Amino acid sequence: MEQKAAHMTEDRADSALARELETARRIQLLLLPEVPHGVLGVRIACRSIPAHQVGGDYYDFFRWDESTLDLVIADVSGHDLGAALIMVETRSVLRAHAYRAGDAGDALSMLNELLYDDLTRTELFLSMFYAKYCTDTRLFSYASAGHNPPLLLRCGREGCMDLDADGMILGVMKGVTFEEKSIRLQDGDMLGLYTDGITETKSGSGELFGRERLCRAVYAHRGAPPEAVIDGVLAEVRVFSGDGALQDDISLVVMKID
Repeated sequence: MEQKAAHMTEDRADSALARELETARRIQLLLLPEVPHGVLGVRIACRSIPAHQVGGDYYDFFRWDESTLDLVIADVSGHDLGAALIMVETRSVLRAHAYRAGDAGDALSMLNELLYDDLTRTELFLSMFYAKYCTDTRLFSYASAGHNPPLLLRCGREGCMDLDADGMILGVMKGVTFEEKSIRLQDGDMLGLYTDGITETKSGSGELFGRERLCRAVYAHRGAPPEAVIDGVLAEVRVFSGDGALQDDISLVVMKID
């Protein structure tokens, strides 16, 4: 009798935990932003799929005036509740302080200083790609804190180029500076910002999806609207992985220049 009562208590606890995690999942997804509307000459779509109920992926957009748009994509190590909590903290810190940053590299340096203590205590780390786009000049300036280089598809050219910049992941040490680079975009160019949950998706035989497959998938759908590009890429990832569950969170932001 006592054993049966203990099992019932455990079942109720498991059920309560499942409900709480589902609530956390809904809140986390609601905290991800909608795509910015009304940005002249730009179309954007975004998607995030946690591997479990909650995850550590994050993307965001900031508009400071009619011609300036900031784009952020980040990945907290792990894909559990701890990673989700750091993701929410990162979002809060950025939304409170990003306006103080002069450029993309400054934004990462500021964020590293503000998050360093918490990341160190939790033994987590955070990779991030931060970019600023000016619609007047079409200048795309960016810096990276150890994040996967976004893919740039130039209109009329085959393949993809990586937007890479030197920078350490956040939370390793204080006083870090981040290299900033810039490139001028053109009509028809397309950018794909992503987290490594896509490239590290495994097939049934253990093969990784990889950067080259991602490039080919994005290139194959380059003529479609950004939302359809994401649908096409994720469909190819699902086919590649077969019936296997996600091993990591997946996030993808696609930006097209008109």
